[in-house]
Formats: sequence, structure tokens, C-alpha cells
Amino acid sequence: MCGRFSVGFEADYLSRKLGAVLRGDTDYPSPTLQINPTDPVVFVRGRAGDDSLGRELAAGRWGLVPTFSKSFDSKVPTWNARSETAGSIPAFRASLPKWRAVVPASAYYEWKKSGPGRKDPKQRYIVEPQDELITFAGLFAPWRDESIEDKSAPGAWRLSCSILTMDSPPEGVHERLHNLHDRIPVPISADMIDDWIDPKETRGQALLDAVLGEAYGLASAWTMRPVELMDDNTKLVDVANPAA
Repeated sequence: MCGRFSVGFEADYLSRKLGAVLRGDTDYPSPTLQINPTDPVVFVRGRAGDDSLGRELAAGRWGLVPTFSKSFDSKVPTWNARSETAGSIPAFRASLPKWRAVVPASAYYEWKKSGPGRKDPKQRYIVEPQDELITFAGLFAPWRDESIEDKSAPGAWRLSCSILTMDSPPEGVHERLHNLHDRIPVPISADMIDDWIDPKETRGQALLDAVLGEAYGLASAWTMRPVELMDDNTKLVDVANPAA
């Protein structure tokens, strides 16, 4: 799955890199080596104009809170959405046709024991792109805070998002990812981003199928290595591979 990831860039750099406008009323999270579920994250969403689609850099809770939720502090683990069921699970099915997002990441982490039946602590591995960014396909949702009467007031609407996941690549496609975990976050290519985030495009499942069709090819370029986070998660350190 994807339970921790990192973003090593400020919002203004992500804005330029992804061609997404910054909002003056948004507090964007700072770069960090480890983002945890429910932390604030940056994501790209589409804003439809009269004749064109615009990209907007948004920020929201990592862990999608559906519009029908009574509270924004949901305890349901919705930071990942399984691609196989996103169109049918109540928490996500309203988002797939109209609220699709792209979540940028510098890398993500998984944990694994050094071998079958071993009782040693799980080793942290970092999975990184060839380039400086991975873009993950995601979903988002706007949540209305009914305690604020004015719908246009700050805080009246709050955003949250989820990262889509899929089965890990077959062994012949990427042996190390195949053996690391049974799921991976779904990558999306630069060429697919505009179609994916277009709010006027309601064929969410068809778009997801197209994204999934490219995903293993994109993931095949990822690398991984064993690491530890040190000094209160401010420094990443390579360690010896316990499986070597």
C-alpha cells in the first residue's frame, strides 16, 4: 500500500513543476521526509473554465472524508483507495466520477522483514522515481462544515484526499517491488494528468482503467533501497540491506 511518503519540495516549486496555480487562501504544508495518514498534503485538482481546464494546487487532509460524514475527524482508514473497488465503496464512489486528484511525492516507504518466518524488526525501504517526482492518481472530496453558516467563509469547506492503489507488478515486471508488498500506489503519467483531473469528464472508471493500463510501465522505473529516518525524522540514512 502507501502508508508513508515524502515530499521534498515547497508548494511554489510544485506549482511550477506541475503547471498548477497557487491559491492565496491556502496554507500549503512544508516539505517533509515522512507524511503520515491524516497529515496535510498537497494535491492537484482541475478547475474547469469556459473553454479550458486549469490546474490548481490544493491542500487537504490525507485520508478522504466523504461528503456524508458527520465529522471531518474520521477514524476510517481512507488514505488509500483500492482501484478495484473505488467506484463502489461508499466513501469513494462519489469522487471517482468528478473529484479526481494527482498527489505528487518524492518517494514512498514500505516495511518488510528480511526473510520468510523471520522475527527481526521490519526494515524500512524507500521507493523512488527516476525523476524527482512521482505523481500518484488519487481522489478528493470537499466537506462542508455546517457549524459555519456562511458557505463562502474561510473554513466552511475542507478538502481531503486519498491515493489509489493496485496489485504490485508481477515478478517479471519488477521483481523487487513484487516481493516488497502486495500493493503499490498507482502512478499516473504526465500525459494523463489533464484528462484525469478534468471535472467535466465523468467517465471515472474508464479514466481509471486507462491510468492502470500505463501504471506497471511507469512503476518499472522505480528504484528501492533500505533506509532509516534519524534525528526526529529529519535525516534519511542508507543502511545495509538485511536481505542481502
